[in-house]
Amino acid sequence: MIRRILFLSIFAASFLSSKAIAQRPHPITAPPTTRPLVIPPDKTVHEVHPANWSFLPLGAAHADQFQKDHPTYDGRGVIIFIFDTGVDPGIDGLQTTTDGKKKIIDVQDFSGTGDVALQQAVVINGDELRIEEMHADLAEGKTVLRGMRSIPKPIDGFRYYGALPEMRFQNGLGDLNFNGHETDTFGVLVFQDAVGHWVAYVDSDGNGDLSNEHPVTNYNEHFDTFFFHSSDTLVSSGKRLTGAININPPRRHSERGEDSLGSVSIYFDDGSHGTHVAGIAAGHNIDNQSGFNGVAPGAQIIAVKFADNSAGGVTVSGSMQRAFQYAADMAKSQPKPVVVNMSFGIGNELEGQSVMDKWLDSLLSATPNLSVCVSAGNEGPGLSSIGLPGSAEQVITSGAALPDDAARDLYQTYSTHPVLFDFSSRGGELAKPDMVSPGTAVSTVPDYVTGDRYNGTSMSSPYTTGCVALLLSAMTQAYPDWKVNAYEIKRAMMLSATHIENATPLDEGFGMIDVPAAFALLSQWHRKGYVPQPVSIETSIPSPVKSGTAAYFRAGNYPVDGEHQTFNIQLPDKQGASAREKAIGMEAFDLVSDQPWLTPLQSSIYRRGSGSMNVDVRYNSKLLQKPGLYSGRIWAYEKGSVHNRGDSRFELLNTIIVPHQFSDQNSYRVALMDQRLAPGAVQREFFAIPPGAKGVKVSLSTRDSKGGCVVSLFDNNGNEFSGLSLRQSSSQQPSSIYITGNDLTSGVWEADISRTKSSEDEPELSVDFVVEVQPLDIRNTTASIDDHNRPMLRVEIDNPSYRPFSAQPSATLNGYERTIDTTLTTTDLFTMPFSAREGERGLIFDISMPAEDYSLFTDIACQVLHTDSNAAFNSAFDYRTKMVPVPFSSGESEDTSETPTPYLLYIRGGLALPDRPHKWHLRIAEHRYLQSPSYLSASLTLLTIQPFQSQELEFRSNKKAPVPPTGYRLFGNIELEKTEKETISIPVEW
Repeated sequence: MIRRILFLSIFAASFLSSKAIAQRPHPITAPPTTRPLVIPPDKTVHEVHPANWSFLPLGAAHADQFQKDHPTYDGRGVIIFIFDTGVDPGIDGLQTTTDGKKKIIDVQDFSGTGDVALQQAVVINGDELRIEEMHADLAEGKTVLRGMRSIPKPIDGFRYYGALPEMRFQNGLGDLNFNGHETDTFGVLVFQDAVGHWVAYVDSDGNGDLSNEHPVTNYNEHFDTFFFHSSDTLVSSGKRLTGAININPPRRHSERGEDSLGSVSIYFDDGSHGTHVAGIAAGHNIDNQSGFNGVAPGAQIIAVKFADNSAGGVTVSGSMQRAFQYAADMAKSQPKPVVVNMSFGIGNELEGQSVMDKWLDSLLSATPNLSVCVSAGNEGPGLSSIGLPGSAEQVITSGAALPDDAARDLYQTYSTHPVLFDFSSRGGELAKPDMVSPGTAVSTVPDYVTGDRYNGTSMSSPYTTGCVALLLSAMTQAYPDWKVNAYEIKRAMMLSATHIENATPLDEGFGMIDVPAAFALLSQWHRKGYVPQPVSIETSIPSPVKSGTAAYFRAGNYPVDGEHQTFNIQLPDKQGASAREKAIGMEAFDLVSDQPWLTPLQSSIYRRGSGSMNVDVRYNSKLLQKPGLYSGRIWAYEKGSVHNRGDSRFELLNTIIVPHQFSDQNSYRVALMDQRLAPGAVQREFFAIPPGAKGVKVSLSTRDSKGGCVVSLFDNNGNEFSGLSLRQSSSQQPSSIYITGNDLTSGVWEADISRTKSSEDEPELSVDFVVEVQPLDIRNTTASIDDHNRPMLRVEIDNPSYRPFSAQPSATLNGYERTIDTTLTTTDLFTMPFSAREGERGLIFDISMPAEDYSLFTDIACQVLHTDSNAAFNSAFDYRTKMVPVPFSSGESEDTSETPTPYLLYIRGGLALPDRPHKWHLRIAEHRYLQSPSYLSASLTLLTIQPFQSQELEFRSNKKAPVPPTGYRLFGNIELEKTEKETISIPVEW
């Protein structure tokens, strides 16, 4: 899955592929004290007729026409939470709603990124603010701010000081005030200007002088902001970053006037992602262009920062939980409908089983008036790649599509219908995504950002959020007696969505959102008093997940010969049912399949009273002979009702994959010749790589002079491995890749073939796609050191196929390695110091953890830090494994001093629920590579093994083996070179 998951995608120029941005950590501090929010009163309604701006394609979901027909159903009366990198409150497009209200009505930071601890300060000589340094007389303290004569005096005489150092952000935005330096410090003065009321002055240009600064209070009081900026506008080119504050005030607790620790939370968007997302959901007059709006321009926004952008946008322990709890409390405490957008996610190991998935489902069950929209992830087009927590059952999970008008105006391609973006994560083990919406947009960005067109499921989720806000706005205005119900909104959007041509349910969920159709269905339900209720669906899956909301058979091992797949259906009691109805009332359903190979064993089912039902499904193997993907649904309609899609009570998603097989019968080769690829379509092929395969060659070619295509490869676990591409040119060269060594795992691999950026009116592209498997059995490998301290190897190789095998053998001793196993129980942080040794050119950490442990987290940041905390490697886990390369400079590897250059491996997990017990295990394989590896010559210059024969090989070196440090072992590899591009790699250890 995603990897990343997350922030899922920004800054991609092509609509083919867009993956998660790098993520980096920063120490967490306590979040600011939250305060009750005062919702501004409604003002006079003004009608707005939005223009057709294809750069933010409102027409895809008919949101533009909906607002034209119903001018006040534009999101007004709805609060949208944006959980992200922050939202810049000073940007055009995020100032007011369509009816003149303030757009961003509160800001909160649950990541601790901008938290500043306070200490008591004094004024000396009337103009200098000083703080007491340790072991120094107060009068000889350090001057931290000037310009105090221009600042009012505190009502109680106490002043407090804090500082935000730019060095905290050196691995992120770095230069907050854009003056060309990343070492500034922004001082903060805090005091009471009235009893119980606190105010702050921020040294926003970092020059140590407050005389040109203005007072700011908690943002939700008066919407005060300030700008980080350079005092030299020529240096900064006018760039600025908007800031706001929340004050957690000091509290006096003794007669001596000592203060408890207070803090100021300085809020800003130093990642840009959240500002872009906010504009899609609810922007109004974006870039000061009249009528250039987000989906719900009448909605108001509460901007929540839950990701540490100094670490590249990672959530920290508890930040996601605190953010959701804050939104849930808001939904319960005030009358306006609330919808959350979270364009965030990481890769999934156990889909639907993570701690956050389960906690979030529990929270939403207890808060039925809270809608939550989440990105599906950018790990597509591979199957079963939905990110975490988009895999939570009760959230609205959005995939990404490219509408025809956006394709024309943003990507210069012609299309008459939407197409799915390749990167959009797909379903499989779960019945996700729920729907799709446009995954590209021009939107609001902070002043310091130049590009304003991003694409990814990060963009589709806020679009969906805006659609939810439109429907909430419409229903609460059209039907004042309507009770807000998040599941009802979700269900109406799913059942009224529009099918996208060539898309399966795994690609599109139920299809592209259609706002007018969803509103019509909601209105129909309301008029007849029908309120849909969540249905729990569970079925067994032959995978590590073991069970899911959909049947998913990846290896072609589906039930046959009279066997069947069983779904357990748990329905809630009918709304308003009496005790007698709950005990003996009957509910009955007709079951209808939409695919000929998929049949319900029962044509109807029922339950009496409360409890669950089982639905048994059969698969027709005669219709499942051709290799490929088969996906379909069983639809359940109440007995006696018309079988319209909008009346479906629940659906059962079934997916069967029939892979291509390799054997002597096809010479371990599958050739798919003259495959006709239409623009915008994805052709999925699956290959069962047999145990014993030591090399797989994947080749792509075309005889057409125009048109390009790509192949994305996914391993048996659904993780993307690599890909091939053919570029459009007059002379097409074949493209191939060889997979071997630790990269090659047995199981069913997925190859997704798709056209590169192309218009619908272009002709089909003919491609040839070939996969060849090289089976070999490697036995009796012996690595040793001879009497002269030289490395040697012996190995026996079997050829289990009908084809002779020939290759040039060689071997290399690359370096030394060790394995570190550790278990952490009381912390979210693991650190390990290390340094370069003489003769080393670098190292690689291969880090892994059990899937169950990975599922404890919403993020895991990973860095390699220098002594000044500057990152040499800056990323995050996308799944439960992470490879961390650390190259050494020649100076480091030649350093023979007793204090070589130190580094720190830094791994911080963002625990979903940090208050719960959390035992997690790390396994770190550390591979150190020598500047001068040892090459071993083979006993044969050409290895030839006849069918079903074996051959022994011996490798020796004339060079003495290096002496590994204590606790390390030597490692290397055997290579069997068939051709220059086809070399089988076999890892070995001494």
